[in-house]
Amino acid sequence: MNLEPKLLLAAQTELGECPVWDPDRGVLFFMDITGKKLHAYDWSTGEDRVLELPALGGALALAQDGRLIAGLQNGIHWIDPESGTVEFIIDPEPDKPDHRLNEGKCDPEGRFWVGSISTLGRFPTGCLYRLEKEGSVTTVLNEVRVPNTLAWLPDARHMVFADSETKQIWRFQYDAGTGVISNREVFIDVGDFTGIPDGVAVDTESGLWIAEFGGGAVHRFSAEGKRIGKIVLPATQVTSCVFAGPDLRHLVIITTKRLLDEDGRKSQPHSGDLFVVEPGVRGLPPHVFQ
Repeated sequence: MNLEPKLLLAAQTELGECPVWDPDRGVLFFMDITGKKLHAYDWSTGEDRVLELPALGGALALAQDGRLIAGLQNGIHWIDPESGTVEFIIDPEPDKPDHRLNEGKCDPEGRFWVGSISTLGRFPTGCLYRLEKEGSVTTVLNEVRVPNTLAWLPDARHMVFADSETKQIWRFQYDAGTGVISNREVFIDVGDFTGIPDGVAVDTESGLWIAEFGGGAVHRFSAEGKRIGKIVLPATQVTSCVFAGPDLRHLVIITTKRLLDEDGRKSQPHSGDLFVVEPGVRGLPPHVFQ
């Protein structure tokens, strides 16, 4: 394994997040949440195209028809990545204007899952929602502070999710037919993290690559939940990671400037940039909204 991170893109985002690899376009999409921007990084040319968003972002996934589905502060939207057109679908929290949607992915059956978070602080007022394929929204979990670390394991029978404030990664049994989750258990306890668990990527060996926001690292955990690897970044605020590239052999890691003071920004000039490693394992292709 080569776990030495190399600079991929000097994006300099204020809050870079939500990386999504599009294998058809050969493009890595990601958001600058507070900058209200959607980035489209072309893997073959290195060009980074930037589109403006109408509101704070926080969740992003591919759709079957080539569009993106996104969670913004004012609800779930379609985004046409070519024209930049944004089209409203539904707002699961019309009564919570101080919230934004955060951490979203599609499950193996093509449903879009997305969390919500308060913009005023880490209050237990957030939820985890499931957007069904016909357009209705189901509330899955309540009293969430910081929704993160959402993924489905390769067996298609388990889902992981974290309220980052607890420093615990939960595992649920997942019913593919209904989307219902049950039997929550603590799968990984990261109480020794300096920071908190953030975004996650899954490899073909059922390994979880979990970003440590505030800890300057991405940790690899085995299918049994044991820590078996670590990537150290030259920036403490690591938000997420995703397998990308034509063969899914590259792990792209996003860092951010969020919560760094002036001294921290000066001492960590690459905060806000994207890095890449070749970990020696392949990632799984992204699930898409159907």
